[in-house]
Amino acid sequence: MDNRIPDTERYRQELMKLYSRSPSRSEKKPETEEKVPEEAPDDTAYADFSDNGNVQEDYNDRYPDPDLSDLNTDLGTVDTEDGEPPEYDSNELLGAERGYILVNVRTGDDSSAVEGASVEVTAIVDGKRLILASGVTDESGVSQRFSLPVPDLEHSQVPGSEERPYNLFDVSVYADGFFRARSVDVPVFSGVTSVQNFNLIPVPLMMNSNDETVTYYNAEPDFRGGKE
Repeated sequence: MDNRIPDTERYRQELMKLYSRSPSRSEKKPETEEKVPEEAPDDTAYADFSDNGNVQEDYNDRYPDPDLSDLNTDLGTVDTEDGEPPEYDSNELLGAERGYILVNVRTGDDSSAVEGASVEVTAIVDGKRLILASGVTDESGVSQRFSLPVPDLEHSQVPGSEERPYNLFDVSVYADGFFRARSVDVPVFSGVTSVQNFNLIPVPLMMNSNDETVTYYNAEPDFRGGKE
């Protein structure tokens, strides 16, 4: 007996299997939720710059200012920088003895001399700041020796003299490509040459040499020998 199923019967059975797997027409397909595109993350969402100042407080807590209380800030006569510089009367300077200032100008790392730097020596005379001497440095970075009026030599040879035996001057240096520099309250005695060394700092890009002046302060000589 032939048990083979006719091709038509096999085809009918395959269709029945297919229909039995498919959902009935009465069943409704579940509605698919429409996906809403997520918003791109805001890079500044973490920084809250509201009036409460929390962000600033957190930043200060993480990066507090360094403690500079132990730093030695005694730079001499700082308070006389632009406040009450020493003032001289024109009659006091006439006929006075001479002292000298010599200026040596080099680069910040002391590797080379600065030629052509302008040097000015100034003082307050009769309420006005006057240029008492000026010049330029040579190829060795050295200026000429400037002659300046100073008190008589005898005042520096008498112990406990009531008159100051020296005069104070300001020395300013200018050079292209470098920040300006100034030495304040340079003491000059009769017959003595005061050598002032300057190490100029190069000006970074996008800055001007007039943006800042590097100032050095000189402490006045103390003739008391450490005693009050």
